[in-house]
Amino acid sequence: MTRRFCICIMIAISMCIATTTVRASTATGSNQALLDEGQRAFDDAVQRRHADPDAARAGFLKAAERWSLLVDAGTVNGPLLYDIGNAFVLAGDLGHGIASYLRAQQYMPNDPRLAENLAHARSLVSSRFDAPDGQALLDRLLGWIPTASPWATLFVFTLAWTGLWACLVFRRSMRTPVRRPILATCSVFTLVAGMAVISHMAVGSSRLGVLVEDGVVVRKGDAATFAPQFSEPIDRGVEFRILEERPVWLHVEFPNGDEGWVPRDAAEVVVSDQPPTARV
Repeated sequence: MTRRFCICIMIAISMCIATTTVRASTATGSNQALLDEGQRAFDDAVQRRHADPDAARAGFLKAAERWSLLVDAGTVNGPLLYDIGNAFVLAGDLGHGIASYLRAQQYMPNDPRLAENLAHARSLVSSRFDAPDGQALLDRLLGWIPTASPWATLFVFTLAWTGLWACLVFRRSMRTPVRRPILATCSVFTLVAGMAVISHMAVGSSRLGVLVEDGVVVRKGDAATFAPQFSEPIDRGVEFRILEERPVWLHVEFPNGDEGWVPRDAAEVVVSDQPPTARV
């Protein structure tokens, strides 16, 4: 079941398609009821978004809450998480929206609509921790690592390494040499795959997180008595990598390399140590 809608948050508007994930043929009983109730709330909110923004926001939050109950009940797949992210972002809850998009990305990492909506949601986050230009390029090259298993990463590196050596052998043994652009492409691909393997060996599967509250004070230690790390609190939607977990606090690293401690209840861990398995 597909619905066309318009993402309209603040001054940014982008078009996307909401794809309902649990079809009538596979959803039964309470699951189907939750699915239908969420879809009705979402459709009604789309109709109200200009005339009554407050009612529309409540409707989007209701849709996200109903669909989230499906996830809690064991129905987990990329399109459902994508729909939940859409509903949260349309409601203005960037933290939970980005968290849902990142979870969906584990199941459908190459989906162009998901990538577009995630980029849009990130652009709306008020607190900025942008990585340096060089690091941003590296992150784009290696952005698939958190969603890939170590074995998949090793397999990609093996293919790249084999292809590079095949090009080198072919170049030396044949009268017609391999063109330099092809050899350069193989070399870069092998380098990127090798860095992915090293990354997995060094830190394993990264645990990522997103702030889901506004006005979060990042501390220099794991207690409210420690001094603030930054001069101002930061708001929801900021993403980070988890360096260490404590019962009440998370030691995190932001995209620009800054570190600090944030309350666990102000954040969501969105990438687990285990590769995702869709359940419907």
